[in-house]
Amino acid sequence: MTHRVAVRMALSGLMLVLTLTSGPAPAEAPIRAKIARLAFPSLVTMMVDVVKDQGLDRKNGIDLEVQTYGAISAFYAALATGEVDMTVAGPHVLQKMRNEGVPIKAVFTYARLNALAVITADPAVRSIAGLKGKSIAADMGSSEYQILSIYGRAQGIVFGKDVTVVQAGPPLARTQLQAKRVDAAMTWEPSATLTLRDNPQYRVILTGDTAWRSIARANGWQLVLAMREDFLRRSPDAVPRLLRMFQDGQRFIQTNLDDADRIVSGTVKLPPGVFKEAVSAGRLVYDVLPVWEGERRVIWDMFKMAVDHGYLAKLPDEGVIYQP
Repeated sequence: MTHRVAVRMALSGLMLVLTLTSGPAPAEAPIRAKIARLAFPSLVTMMVDVVKDQGLDRKNGIDLEVQTYGAISAFYAALATGEVDMTVAGPHVLQKMRNEGVPIKAVFTYARLNALAVITADPAVRSIAGLKGKSIAADMGSSEYQILSIYGRAQGIVFGKDVTVVQAGPPLARTQLQAKRVDAAMTWEPSATLTLRDNPQYRVILTGDTAWRSIARANGWQLVLAMREDFLRRSPDAVPRLLRMFQDGQRFIQTNLDDADRIVSGTVKLPPGVFKEAVSAGRLVYDVLPVWEGERRVIWDMFKMAVDHGYLAKLPDEGVIYQP
């Protein structure tokens, strides 16, 4: 054996010993992120539940800690106080909170406006114009109602004047319509699918995406993901991980709809098949995109429309939309 061969064998043996004794390199630590969810069936909650059930947070380097709230006021208060790092919110809710000094930014889109629906059983009511002189149950404090109101004005209908509005969140709106106390109901998923199941005479006369395209000549958003500025400063690397996490959740829903329906039915006690029906019918569309790219202008135009129609007093500062 030559000296060179002996040296090479000795080095190979040393590398083998080091490999066997050192063990695998430690994995990158997951970033902890706290998110709010609602205790009842909602667009906000169902995606989060799918992500957690499938471990998509850990897969993408996130330790997603979910905080559950039984009331919408507490849900948003948790974001305002810093109890959570992020929540899903309507663009106009985000705008209002930012104007009030809450240090939050829109970071991702979340759900399309398809989920918003106006439902009636009255054969004479074929459009919003047909509600003139009639009544509708709707949550007047919601950003969804603002979109309906803006659309109504564009059609020459003023809600509260031409149409009697009965204050009601989606579950109560469903009940009011079923009891025939109102002629129509404004609701959104998953309550829209539950409502449509109540009566074969029910039909949708307006969806949120149709309304917004008519107003703004563009698709709009029912929900975006808002994050606190202190979290973004503390954990900027979380943003691409969270984007991949939610997009994985979106893909899972699209490709494993039966499993997603089973998950949601278990976590929020939604009747089996409701989630699947809403997604299959195109009424429930999760679409997670970064806001700093093509959707920035769309979201800003939604802010501007709220001001132009007197729903909110002013535009937020431009820092409301996250830029890496």
